[in-house]
Amino acid sequence: MGVVSAAADALVAVFSLTIAVAAPLIDAQSVLPHTLYPAPLLELKRWYAAEFGDYLVAQPPAFFRGLVCLELSFQWPLAVATLYGILTRRRWAATTSLMAGVATLTSMSAVLGEILGSGKATPKLLQMYAPFAVFAVIAILRGLCSCSGRTTAGSSLGPSARKKRV
Repeated sequence: MGVVSAAADALVAVFSLTIAVAAPLIDAQSVLPHTLYPAPLLELKRWYAAEFGDYLVAQPPAFFRGLVCLELSFQWPLAVATLYGILTRRRWAATTSLMAGVATLTSMSAVLGEILGSGKATPKLLQMYAPFAVFAVIAILRGLCSCSGRTTAGSSLGPSARKKRV
């Protein structure tokens, strides 16, 4: 079980690092003024949209801009917190992982629904978005299945939280 847990931690850490870097540098270009970004980042976004045929990034519709705002205000801080929590082995990382996974899976459901429903899905574009949905499921499972070795059977309180009997 330790190997599976370590693999889940590694995948969630990579997922969180990707969001922590990409959200403010690439995704935010859909909602923030382009004057805030240097030319290489603007060109990277243009190249990505052209290379992968990502029409949502090239000309973001209103719902996509709303999802980007959600990502910047909620998912980005959660990704940073989850990454920190996993790297420093904090117990609360399971909670942030669960929250980040649910938020990301919800967003990816809307995006994948649009891509598949529009008929504009290319294999290359699906290869870009599908891993985020898979990583979100892994983050959810990591959050739900993480067990604490400090709790006793049938009790959610740790040893220091119990009352002493006199």
